[in-house]
Order: sequence, then structure tokens, then C-alpha cells
Amino acid sequence: MKNIIKKTSAFCLCALMVINMNLEVSAGVLDDILGDGIIEVTDMVYDTKAVLFSDIDGHWAKEWIEKAVNSGFVTGYEDGTFKPDRTITRAEFSTMLNKAIKVESSTEINFSDVNDKDWFYKEVQKSVAAGFFSGYEDNTFKPNNPIKREEAAKVVAGAITTGNIEGEGATLLKDYSDIQEWAKESVNTVYNKGYILGYPDKTYKPSRALTRSEAVKIIYEIIDNENIEYGFNITNYDETYTSAVVVGNLNILDSVGEGNVYIKNVVVLGDIIISAKNVKTVFLTDVKARNIIVEGDRNPVKIVCYDNVIIGRSLLPAGVTVQKMGKNINI
Repeated sequence: MKNIIKKTSAFCLCALMVINMNLEVSAGVLDDILGDGIIEVTDMVYDTKAVLFSDIDGHWAKEWIEKAVNSGFVTGYEDGTFKPDRTITRAEFSTMLNKAIKVESSTEINFSDVNDKDWFYKEVQKSVAAGFFSGYEDNTFKPNNPIKREEAAKVVAGAITTGNIEGEGATLLKDYSDIQEWAKESVNTVYNKGYILGYPDKTYKPSRALTRSEAVKIIYEIIDNENIEYGFNITNYDETYTSAVVVGNLNILDSVGEGNVYIKNVVVLGDIIISAKNVKTVFLTDVKARNIIVEGDRNPVKIVCYDNVIIGRSLLPAGVTVQKMGKNINI
């Protein structure tokens, strides 16, 4: 990550030196020193305050725990411990991921083992809306069950961009055959991206419960490495919108005119909404979204899907055409 400094003067540099020396400067004095030389930091900046837990000194994940706590998506316990090796439940992992990525939208849920009085009720609603979790065939969520490593891989794969990933993934691990079929693709994806790797003995241990320390490392690396946008409007035609996780909706607006729109390697934790009335074609490659919605009674837009396009539901009026040109397409 890089910080962008828009305007720097000798006075700005002096002011920075003063701040760095931990001298107290009042807001008014600092304004006088800086004047118009405003320093704009455009990237995420984490608080570097000390995190004091009695049980993390010497732990392999100490650095990750401190970063995660300072970024605000996890806390310790009232007794001053973090319990880094304690297993984490499905509800806890859901909550941690929601907070880290700042998921706000929710949906109705009817799991038999989750009710509106549970502390995690709203977090489960959010995680289901984002597509992280879907529950079990028996209509349960099993919120208090420890989340297994292969389950965590499935969840994480739904929250990250997956295009242009190369490598053999986890297939070379000794216990690859122990990974359940529904999880293998996700395990390979997160393995190749470096989020959930194997152990020194070249095993993955897919059924082992994830620990709190493993969870914070995985989630912190996601928010540190993925390009996360909070809602996005596409306003220009014949440009490619690529490599992003959109929290909220991705809107294709009227200003694109009669041109084409290209969306590649994008995860939308919400809906793709096409309100543009004259856009010719929307091209999708390596795209995941909750829904795709075309507004207007008769919108003649054409949607062309190449490889790996997964859309939960499509709301398409008369006049819309969908062309499937690749593999692994669900729209």
C-alpha cells in the first residue's frame, strides 16, 4: 500500500518532523504551519497502538493478532487474554469476516438453530446475504460448531478475486484426497493465493478446526491484499473494470452511453444493476455476484459470459439476451 502526498512544502516537512519527534502541536498551530500544503493519505492506515495480551508473546501469530485488533475486527477477552489457539465457531468466523470487510446488507434467514435473540443473528443475516455461508441441507446453520479448515476455505473463496490464479494448488499435499469434493476448488484457490496454506509436514488437515490466530491471519491478509470497493458506479464505456471485491452493488449507469462494458475478475457482495438504457453489451469474465438486475421494461442489453461467471439470481426483462461463451457459468 502506498500513501499519496498531494502537496508538500518545506513547512510540511518541518511539521512532519515535529510530529515524528512526539512534540505536542495544537490543531491551530499545525494548520498555520501546513497552510494549503494538505497531506492526503488515501490508503488504509492502521492504529499502531500497543496490543497487550498476556498469552501472545512468542506466539507465531502475534504480529497478525496485533494488526487485526488494531484494525478493529476482533478483540480479546476481559481477562486480558486473546486465546490464540482456541477454536473459532462458524458464528464467530462469520462475525469476524463481516466486520473486516464491512458488510452491511442483510437478508432474511430461517435456520432452525438461529433465532433473533442470538448475539450472532444479524451477523448470520449479513454473511448469508454476502454469499459467505448458506447453511446445511437440514436447514441448520450450526453456529456454535467449530469451523473446519475446508469450510473456511469455501467461505474465503467467496470473498476474494480468483482470476489469473496459477499453480497446482493443494493437489500436491499428502492428504489432498481427504478434502471433500465440494471444497477442493475453494481449497486450491485460497492455497494458490496464499491465504490458507498447508502445514510443514505437507498436509492440509481439512477437517481440523480453525483457531482464532489462524482466522485473524487469513482475514487480515484478505483486507490487506484484495482491492475492496464499497459500492461502485461504472460510468465510462469500453473500459475494463477489473480485480476488485465490491461490498455493496456494482451499478452500470446511463453515462456509459451506447458503448460496451467489460467486467473481469470481480466479486460483487451485492447486485450488479444495469440501469443504462443504451449500453450495447456487458462482458463478464471471472465474476461472482448475488444477483444481476436489468432495469427497464424493455432493455435490449446483451450479456456475454465467458469463464467462471456465477450469479445467484437474474432479473432480466424482455429484450435482454444472455450468451454463454465459456465454462463454469451459472446465470
